[in-house]
This record gives sequence, structure tokens and C-alpha cells, in this order.
Amino acid sequence: MKGARALRHALVWLAAASAPAWAGRPLTVDDANVAEVGGGQVETWYARPASRERLWTSTLGVGVLDWLELGLGVERNFSVPETSTAVQAKMRLTPSVEGGCNAGAVVGRMHLHRERGDATYVNGIVTCNLDGGPLHLNLGAHRPDGGGTHATWGAAKEFELGAVTAHVEAFGQQHGKPTLQFGLRHEIVKNLQIDGTLGRSDRKAVFSVGLRLGF
Repeated sequence: MKGARALRHALVWLAAASAPAWAGRPLTVDDANVAEVGGGQVETWYARPASRERLWTSTLGVGVLDWLELGLGVERNFSVPETSTAVQAKMRLTPSVEGGCNAGAVVGRMHLHRERGDATYVNGIVTCNLDGGPLHLNLGAHRPDGGGTHATWGAAKEFELGAVTAHVEAFGQQHGKPTLQFGLRHEIVKNLQIDGTLGRSDRKAVFSVGLRLGF
């Protein structure tokens, strides 16, 4: 899937105390592609991370150049309550190759409104288009203002199963507990997708359910 993966990541990783980035629902690990110029997607989902917080997130990603996608995300934590926002630029560094690998990168900025906390994140991405579904690898960093830098990582494999696409992934942040989860997505009608994930982090179950509208 193309588009808002890295932007979605920024809020998902933040909520899970893991690495920042936004992936195309329902993945958390990002891919190295961007939306077509003038195209993009709106994604919205509800999640319960290991912290047991109740999170609702919405993101928008739009392709502005052949190699560049810009994104915006908003997350509401109903347990605190707290609102987080993020903006980012996602770049495809090498062309997508059928049967081969390509690279991408993300740079973004997050803001916690109630705590007035900001953070910068970067993510390097490699996607390899393999038989049966792509493999995605991420390596990045997350740095809160006035704090230390934390390395982030992730790996995911997708599987094409007819009308349904499945994936398994693992991701985490330096000094944090990793998350292992699987997900499913299905296009109900053209450009409208329903999806979900189920996984485990810090010996607790985590899940999400969401929708994606492409344009």
C-alpha cells in the first residue's frame, strides 16, 4: 500500500511508546512508497495499546510530487484526555522495482498539546517486492525536545490472500518493549477499506480497528 504509513506511525509509535512513523492501515511498519501526485488517503482508527489508553487517530496523506508525500495527523487520547498532532514529509528515494527493493525516508514533527511537548522523528525505509507480498524494514530515531535520542526499528511481511491482505510485523523503540502483531485489510468497495490488528506488547493484548478512504 502507498501513502500515509509514516505519518500514521508518528502517532501510533508515540501511543505505544515505540518508534515514530505512519503506515498505511493496518500496518505500523512503514513502506518506501508515496501517494501519486494529487492522490492520497484519509485514515481513521480506534486503538488500545499496552498502556490500556483509549486512542482515536485520523491522518491525511497527499502526494505533491512524484517522490514526495506530505501528511498531517491528529490523535485523541480519551483516557487522559490529551490531543497530539504531527506533520511530516515522506520521500521515495529510489524507484519502486517489481521483484526488487527500493528505499524511502521520513522526517516529521510531533506536538503534545496539553503537556506542550514536541519531538522530531526520522525513519529510513526499505521495501522489497517479493512473491506473495512485500517485505518492509524500518530504522529510525525519535528525539523529544530537551531529551535524548531513541533508536526505532520495525519489520513487516505482507501476504496477498485473494480479497484479503494479511501481515505480520514487529516494531519497537530503544529501551522499550517490542510489539508483535498481525493484521487484515479488505476493500469493501473501490477505495474504501476496513482493517484491524491484534497483537501483544509488554505481555498485554493490543488491538486496533479502522477505515481507509483513498482518493
